[in-house]
Amino acid sequence: MRIDKIELYLVENRFHRPWRTAYGADPGNSALITCMRSGSHEGWSESSPLPGPTYSYEYGPGIFELAKRFLAPAVVGKEFDSARQLNQAMSIFKGSPFAKAGIEMAWWTLQADIQGVPLGKLLGAVTDKIDVGESFGIADSYDALIEEMGKSFDRGYKRVKLKMAHGWDYDMLAAVRSVFPNEVIHVDANSSYDWNSQEDRELLKSLDRFHLAMIEQPFQVGDLYHHAKLQACIDTPICLDESITEPWQAEEAAEMKACQYINVKTGRAGGLQNCLDINAICRQAGMGCWVGGMMESDLGKAICVELAAVPGMNYAHDVTPAMFNYPDSITEKELILDENCCLPVSDKPGTPILPDMKKLLPKVAAKAVIEA
Repeated sequence: MRIDKIELYLVENRFHRPWRTAYGADPGNSALITCMRSGSHEGWSESSPLPGPTYSYEYGPGIFELAKRFLAPAVVGKEFDSARQLNQAMSIFKGSPFAKAGIEMAWWTLQADIQGVPLGKLLGAVTDKIDVGESFGIADSYDALIEEMGKSFDRGYKRVKLKMAHGWDYDMLAAVRSVFPNEVIHVDANSSYDWNSQEDRELLKSLDRFHLAMIEQPFQVGDLYHHAKLQACIDTPICLDESITEPWQAEEAAEMKACQYINVKTGRAGGLQNCLDINAICRQAGMGCWVGGMMESDLGKAICVELAAVPGMNYAHDVTPAMFNYPDSITEKELILDENCCLPVSDKPGTPILPDMKKLLPKVAAKAVIEA
């Protein structure tokens, strides 16, 4: 496949309400939306690292500039028969998985359009729907959080994820478990704890009493050693998120027994091929794997649904319809949960859900076109 043209859009969209985590609050999102063209065919993608370098060192305007100045010019006008070849062409530029993911995922959806098949078929999907869970940021009070969780469990969600931070951890979970003693719950610490703090270590060990499905990313990014030490002394499974940006890191985590789950995010892992490779490593190591989200629009979320349908994805995913996050849609259609809180895998060739340009363009902060 020859890449003839790449269009890049920096899109900014506000949330219903700020998303609050251990590293602060974001009032909205800043994402890179990419259109890749070959002849009469096109593929779309979305990479969403958030507006500032808080979740990772990447952020929306930064990955837009990197894709415009370096990544897109490196691949436009060239032919690539596989995502691995495309990734190799971008490998001279260090790091920057979110920026690379914007280009790489557009290659996959373009390939699906050229072949006239759904994206899931290219990825190896084996199911026609996926289970999803719901996630909650830091709330104003325990009562407010418990009320929202109750609505989720009543609706039929298989599990709930709770953001966790200093001052919003043990007592919060004690309050939650007093109301929901048996439901599947896990917590996400977003790297906010420190093994070298005895207080933090003891707190994390004490969470075993709450029988959580997992503790996601308690320590700083890249710290596999201390995650392994913690996993050795607690019963609750550890899940790694921010620490795993490439397959070799998943291999090291498995060898060190640093976790029992890995959450793959399409942007954080540099695209779909790396996610597939990480998933294969998890399967071989007997670890769980599931797909996380980065507050994408339904364009990006629909791509995550296709990935979540491949073998080895064995925990309810962080992929919920964009209407839960945004008052304004930017896509031609929307993801809709069924009565069992599942999302359908697309049977449409090419990009699963396309942008609606009339809705998208008013939210575009910058645009670039790179042609052969």
